[in-house]
Amino acid sequence: MLSETLDRLKLVSLSLSEGPRLDTLPDDVLLIILSYLSTAQDISHLAVASRRLHQFISVNGWRTFVRNCFHNLSLPSPVPDNDWKELAKKLTSQSRDWDRRAFVFHVFSRHARLARGRNQRNSSGHNSQTVPCHIIVDVHSQLSGRTEEETVVWGAGEDLVALARRKHDNIIRSQTWQRYGGAESGFAAGRDDVTSLSILKTTRSSQGGTSGLLVGRASGDLRLLSMSGEKFGHTIRHYRPSTTENNAEQKEIQFLDTHEKSNLLAAATRDRILFYPLQGQGGASGDDTGVDMAATEEPTPIQPNEALNIGDVRGSPYFRFIRSLRFLNDETVAVGLTSSIEPLRYLTLTPAGIESSGAPNIASHLSSDEYRLGTVRALLPINAGSIAGGGGNTILTSWDDGTIRLQDLRTPSAFDRIYQDHFEPTTPVNALVSYGLERFVGGSARAPVLKIFDFRWSKGYDYTESLPCGNHAPMPPPRPPTITSEPLVAARSRCDHLRGCLCRWHALSREIYYRPNCNVYLPKRVGSDTPVHSLAKASDISPTLYAGLAGSLVELTLKTSSERLVQPSENPPYSYHKAKVNIIETGDGIVLSDISESQRMPIIRAQSERRSDYRFPASITKRHRLDEWLQDPQDFSDLYL
Repeated sequence: MLSETLDRLKLVSLSLSEGPRLDTLPDDVLLIILSYLSTAQDISHLAVASRRLHQFISVNGWRTFVRNCFHNLSLPSPVPDNDWKELAKKLTSQSRDWDRRAFVFHVFSRHARLARGRNQRNSSGHNSQTVPCHIIVDVHSQLSGRTEEETVVWGAGEDLVALARRKHDNIIRSQTWQRYGGAESGFAAGRDDVTSLSILKTTRSSQGGTSGLLVGRASGDLRLLSMSGEKFGHTIRHYRPSTTENNAEQKEIQFLDTHEKSNLLAAATRDRILFYPLQGQGGASGDDTGVDMAATEEPTPIQPNEALNIGDVRGSPYFRFIRSLRFLNDETVAVGLTSSIEPLRYLTLTPAGIESSGAPNIASHLSSDEYRLGTVRALLPINAGSIAGGGGNTILTSWDDGTIRLQDLRTPSAFDRIYQDHFEPTTPVNALVSYGLERFVGGSARAPVLKIFDFRWSKGYDYTESLPCGNHAPMPPPRPPTITSEPLVAARSRCDHLRGCLCRWHALSREIYYRPNCNVYLPKRVGSDTPVHSLAKASDISPTLYAGLAGSLVELTLKTSSERLVQPSENPPYSYHKAKVNIIETGDGIVLSDISESQRMPIIRAQSERRSDYRFPASITKRHRLDEWLQDPQDFSDLYL
């Protein structure tokens, strides 16, 4: 009995003198605790609690935070231990900018001396017309800590233009322009316009360099061009069938895509798809050979491995022409068709040949008339690896009825989610880019408009969680195109995390109603309602998005990452100027059961840097749902009444 009492006293003494402390917990327990912290502010506060916690969080804490809060994005790999904090800062600020629509826009316009008209070159009469070319754009970047090297390339008619920038802390340290004149190489305006291009990543470098530029033209010309300095635009490889037999005729290039791991290039003409070996033997790129292409003859054309005429496939329904194609994985290619009862088809590459099939149960989603002709305009494979069971079988498609549809090929349903702009419900989208499973952007097929959608998956990070509590609703209240009831929550001025209760402001900030999608109306060319022809981003964590219009290239940069420019280059082929846009909030983006539900005009907000002169307290303007450039004094009226 006495021994038991002594043992208890020892335990009590031990518990009082050596009680558990946060900085003495095992690493695996600390990692579990860190996984529950949802803001960078929480991580920073914990890091200053003790020297040991500071060291632990510097190595492991920021990595855990980024991977937990931004698991829906494709993150760079590898990331040095010392760079995770900087990456967390970058991603949290970008997420806030996307949610608040904090954008900065610039427009690249061709100088008058290089302006192109289809009749202008051959006629000096007053009847000559200037037809702006379609801008087809792609971009690549390499990130190392706080330094980024970005190369954006675009096709402008028969010409190619490249701009390489080196940035450090969002300051452009240097920039280099390159231009490849198509006419100087025998390419003609119109006939040889660039219709598709893609920057290839090098196979020999793990640092994300580039090995060349694939360019397809309206004439059917398809080449891999050098991007190296003075060799820019020189031919490395020429992809061209030597015969028109076996469906190998190659006229207009509609679209091209690559699967570099499988060493495959797929090129679509109006009715055929040709598969080429992308690289030479051993996977070496053309730049690896060290051959000065400028001093050699035209390279021998590379022949396709296989060619398929979609119309000749048994059971294949009628279509006008192939609109787009994309590799989903190493054995599946998605094909978008124009004017077909099965506008979305899948090609399976097998040792025995190519098998073609339509999307399952697709007719019921076209209309009440299952024989109505439909068109799939754009295809975008989605990395769904962050979702349980997800993988390389998910695709986002835009349709001519204005819907954008998400499909997992392994599910029996035709589509798993359908999205729609509630303000312009029937306007189709020409081009798509996505940022993981956080959001995607579509370029309007009818006007210079960017449509920003939220995928509506659960968010790993929400910047509003780091803001103070309140008993009021987020401001200003949205005015969606559809008549939608405001969500109701209990009045509460402070969050009670022990009971799992949020204050009114934090609870409502999580509601979809207060996080609507939006349309961004880009600057118009005078007298032109040009659509968006192409979209490009370098990666999921890139702060810059490029939109190719007719005759101009628009650059969207997130505000906290907006670049401070260096001195302008001498004689650049394009001018570069800042622009302002209009924004309309368009509702939750879930497909409408009837387009007549869209029945009212949302509020139009115009960007203005002068809005910051209203001089409301920063503590108030930061709680506004939208960026300071979009705020209006009337938005704050409820707080001062």
